[in-house]
Order: sequence, then structure tokens, then C-alpha cells
Amino acid sequence: MLNHPLTQALSLAWKLLTVLILPVIMAVYVEVVDTYYIAFSFSDLDQGKNLHKWAILGIYLLFLLCWNRLNPHVINTLKKMEY
Repeated sequence: MLNHPLTQALSLAWKLLTVLILPVIMAVYVEVVDTYYIAFSFSDLDQGKNLHKWAILGIYLLFLLCWNRLNPHVINTLKKMEY
């Protein structure tokens, strides 16, 4: 399927993105809430209201939905890169 080392590395990075994006989402969420709304830190997120946790979960699930929709296109593009 994907035999070229570059396409294998890009495919692995694309798949790992589903896991590695969660800390990025959390960091961006804390920054946005801290900047535009109230004084907010990661400890507030960790010990705070469940509303913030649900918001992060919703953002993550939205990302996974987008990733799932784009996955066939990305895999086809990686396959075309081999030729």
C-alpha cells in the first residue's frame, strides 16, 4: 500500500493527529477563555465546571468528524505521491 518512507511517515503523522490534537485543543481552549472571557487556567479546567469539559469534548468530537471525512482524501493523496 504505502511503501515509500515519506508517505509512511506522513500517514503515521496523520493517524497520530487524532490523539495528539487533544492537548492542543485544551491549551487553545484555556487561552481563548482566559483572553476573551474570564481569568482561566488549566487548573480551573481540571477542577472546574463540567461545562468546560463538555465543550472540549465537543470540539474534539467535531475534529474527529472532520478527520473521518478527510481521511479517504488524505490516503488517496498519499497513494498518488508514491507514483
